[in-house]
Amino acid sequence: MEKRLYYMGFILGLFIVSIFFTQPALSSEKPIKIGVMFVMSGPMGGYGKHGMQAVQMAIDEINAKGGILGRKLEAIFEDTKLQVPVATEKAKKFILEDKVDFIIGPTSSGVAVALSKIATEHKKILIFTQAAADSLTGEQFSRYQFATLSSAMMHSRAGAYYMASKPYKKWMCIGPNYNYGWDSWAQFKTKLKELKPDAEFLGELWPKLMEKDYTPFIKKILEAKPDAVWSPLWGMDAVNFIKQGLSLGLFKNIKFAFPDGAALETLIPLGKDMPDGIYVAARYFFLTPDTAMNRNFVKTYMERFKEYPDYMAAETYAGVYFIKAMVERAGTLDTEKIIDAVEREPLAWETPEGWKIMRKEDHAVVEDVVWGETVYSEKYGFAILKNMESIQAEQICRTPEELKAVRDTYDKRRMEDGKK
Repeated sequence: MEKRLYYMGFILGLFIVSIFFTQPALSSEKPIKIGVMFVMSGPMGGYGKHGMQAVQMAIDEINAKGGILGRKLEAIFEDTKLQVPVATEKAKKFILEDKVDFIIGPTSSGVAVALSKIATEHKKILIFTQAAADSLTGEQFSRYQFATLSSAMMHSRAGAYYMASKPYKKWMCIGPNYNYGWDSWAQFKTKLKELKPDAEFLGELWPKLMEKDYTPFIKKILEAKPDAVWSPLWGMDAVNFIKQGLSLGLFKNIKFAFPDGAALETLIPLGKDMPDGIYVAARYFFLTPDTAMNRNFVKTYMERFKEYPDYMAAETYAGVYFIKAMVERAGTLDTEKIIDAVEREPLAWETPEGWKIMRKEDHAVVEDVVWGETVYSEKYGFAILKNMESIQAEQICRTPEELKAVRDTYDKRRMEDGKK
């Protein structure tokens, strides 16, 4: 009898203890929420479509393997429509109403600058997977934002290394009239002048985003007669510019370098109209690298969405897996502890384009940048890249001195904010 009472008491004790210890496990069953915001409609809507598809694919993969810390992922999608007021309202909704744990996006750097302020104010982690202005990890650096794609600075410096050995001395620029375009040209000029002191810069042209008529700009380029033109135009802006330039003979005697030109959102709409021999950069191009992970990524994406993954897909896919990597390192969803864990030492995670490293000093990704030349492919029905050259991360990322300046600026701003 005494032994039976002992075991009954022991079992009752275990039951009470199990209730106590399983309560947190029950609460941890709530999904981890990601607020996803891209341009999902209009002429630039393909960027958001690829981003959305990649988020869905990554979440399904992660959930099928048990989620993150035993919790499933869930995404809420919103269309920013390339409008800052729309994007800021969506971000506030994500944070205040939907109670998301992370925000991924946006497409435009102009929108990203506004979102950065909101994320910092509300201490919510914002992950840039498409916006690429250098200022986001430079002068506008914030503890609460991370960039998982190479920046305009990295593509510009890589472009300067790539072009410095070529026989082009006189340069112009035509790019979108906002942060991304300005950052891209400024960084390219600075690095090219360093590598090629005799380089000359004849002028710069800044059409508005979504410009319809490039004829006046094209005529100014033809009048200036540069050897080459740096053009951070992207998406349908690049498509329209190239089509209009072809009709005016723009590409016959002038070489062009597009740091966003290898995006499928440009190559596929142009098809055979993309001139051969245009210099383009790729944050990710589906034919490289030849690794098991990338081959599987392309195959799975093609089977599911019936199209090749553009760089927006690969970068956004990598962004979701970055969330997984940093939460698992921290072992918690506490925002401050996650950031502290990432800043403790560089965080590396594998992606279709290879291993990425998140740097603690400026929350910028460390990775190589690929440049090449366009050549039409009958197999694919659009231009692909030839003569590809990978510019090493060590050549194009911020130097230790630049990193210190970023951190010092951030620390100074934080101290000033604390005094207000």
